[in-house]
Amino acid sequence: MTLATDLSGPCSWDVRTTRAELAAGRISHVEHLDALLERLPTAQRLGAVISADPELARALAHALDRRETWGPLTGIPLAVKDVVDVAGFPTTGGTRALEQDVVVQDALGVSRLRAAGALFTLKTNPHELSFGTTSSNSSYGPVHHPADPALSPGGSSGGSAVAVAVGLVPAAVAADTGGSARIPAALCGIVGFRPTLGRYPSSGVLRIAHSRDTIGPMARTVDDVVLLDALLAGEHPRAVPSARHLELDDEGPGPLHGVRLGVPELFLEDLEPGVDTVFGAALRALEAAGAELVGVDVRPAHELAATAGMTIVLHEFLPDLQDYLDARGTGPSLAEVQDGIGSPDVRRIWDLAQVFRAADDEYRAAQEERRLALRLYTGAMQAQGVTALVQPTCPLTARPIAHDETVELNGRQVPASGTFTRHCDLAGIIGTPGISIPAGRTAEGLPVGLELAAGPGADAVLLDLARTVEALLRDQ
Repeated sequence: MTLATDLSGPCSWDVRTTRAELAAGRISHVEHLDALLERLPTAQRLGAVISADPELARALAHALDRRETWGPLTGIPLAVKDVVDVAGFPTTGGTRALEQDVVVQDALGVSRLRAAGALFTLKTNPHELSFGTTSSNSSYGPVHHPADPALSPGGSSGGSAVAVAVGLVPAAVAADTGGSARIPAALCGIVGFRPTLGRYPSSGVLRIAHSRDTIGPMARTVDDVVLLDALLAGEHPRAVPSARHLELDDEGPGPLHGVRLGVPELFLEDLEPGVDTVFGAALRALEAAGAELVGVDVRPAHELAATAGMTIVLHEFLPDLQDYLDARGTGPSLAEVQDGIGSPDVRRIWDLAQVFRAADDEYRAAQEERRLALRLYTGAMQAQGVTALVQPTCPLTARPIAHDETVELNGRQVPASGTFTRHCDLAGIIGTPGISIPAGRTAEGLPVGLELAAGPGADAVLLDLARTVEALLRDQ
């Protein structure tokens, strides 16, 4: 399966290539934007877009062509998951009750990217209120996979992943609670990054749970994620050589010589055969490049975190949403948002949050379990002396669009959300960084993601490693 749309030319460029072409005068801002906007109907047909303003985008591009300006993102249009505030657009959260309330101030993360020159005229469709892994949104319609519209692109940041995958934008601002940026990136064949919790600002974001949520970039390449990461974190972008044309010397040590990578045996269990095949080939490529692969037991951390994760979400969800509505100071009440929910699965979660919200002592206990899980996780990595863990981002590839709560895996019906988040959720609970990069495609043509995960604060090390691994896998 392949995209019916031709993605050659400017629509296939990444951020760095685009900036080089614009700076050299080989293409104007207007020409570049018009080429991208040719993909807007495709993205709209796939349900990826909630709101877009092409005329505003063209006006901004014309203004850039009339004056000398330079910034790391000047003239680059970025999509934004519609849970992150962009001035001049409503932040709907993928739910109809919020669609009339226009935001007057950017989220701080958006403000930092805008200051670097980025253009923001596109908001993308998530799973309603970000509470799901399929982006099957009953309020705005489901998001469809770019390779096969009958399939789901994953969620909850499915619209952002599709916008990047079809060439409408080179990168996007997504968000991640338990895999919401990494899962759709894996299923759509792009890069998705979750930073250490707290690395990026959280103001102006409609969150599920402040103890778990973070915004996170999606892009075509790790190089572009490195750039966006620095800008979102308020740092000066690093000047790093590109690893995308990495050359392997059969006579000398490989680019991963001396690097120890941990392979969690837990995340090798019950994989879809196609995922198993692609991931196995990726591990062999890493070993051929000099990496030493060792087993790491994350099961104790995973089991402890799993018991705490949902307790934390159910306790924080409604108060966090109320805080977001209060900060905006306009628009609907919490009760009106509840009445406007269109997705049955999200309505059930809302009801759970109302009925089963943990008592304060249970919530404090869950937070302590989360901290203990983090210590077990970092301890397991330190005991084996590994730089990062390497694992399949998801145990399965894209599945048909449905509102069912189960999916098929190896001949069995299994819980959809729990299965798609099985490998990603740990980082989302303990607040550690993880990045999904394309590992290859199955015999059926569906993308498979490889996730690199590290300890808290190891974002720069993880991104540097991801650049090398991305180059290795691209050259397979």
